[in-house]
Amino acid sequence: MKRSIQLSTIVFGLFFCFSHALAQDKRTSEIGVEKRTNALEIGVEYLKGLGDFGDIYDNGIGGAVRYRFGVTEHKSLLASVGYMNFMGNLALPGNNKAVDLNARFIPIKIGMKFRFLKYVYVAGEIGGTIALGVKGVENINSFVASQYEIKGTLFNYTPTIGVQIPTTGKNYVDLGIRYEGMIIDQRSTSFFGIRAAYAFDVAR
Repeated sequence: MKRSIQLSTIVFGLFFCFSHALAQDKRTSEIGVEKRTNALEIGVEYLKGLGDFGDIYDNGIGGAVRYRFGVTEHKSLLASVGYMNFMGNLALPGNNKAVDLNARFIPIKIGMKFRFLKYVYVAGEIGGTIALGVKGVENINSFVASQYEIKGTLFNYTPTIGVQIPTTGKNYVDLGIRYEGMIIDQRSTSFFGIRAAYAFDVAR
């Protein structure tokens, strides 16, 4: 029930944001604003687990494709999908050695990006993360293995700060640092991410 409410909230938020953006896009076009751009960002990520999650999953790697829709010169809507793989190990009584684990996720997010200096921006995103399960969990003591499995749809939230560096034409390099939280079985799991992406201008 709670998961359905979360997903419904995300869908409503997406509809509201894009409806508002389209209306704003029309108004700004009428007054001749020409610096609004759209872009397709393709990036790679280094991930660092925090808290109890980080005790097992120390490091991770990922990648994401993000579309940026320019609403005004300094404000954009974001929509993204990615893949994350966290690598860790777990030592438990009854196991002869530490068990290697890989937790895999597909995050889907929407959000907004605000550029407040020439190159610096902040962004906020929310969405749903599809947990694909934990590879290696089958090697854990069967009495406790279920405690370390992660499956289903999780709620995520992500604040980011970064820089947007122009390259050729309207293309740019996007470098960002983010904190990301995921709600797993009413528990909050979190990690830091460092992202490097190249953005290709998309004609309006």
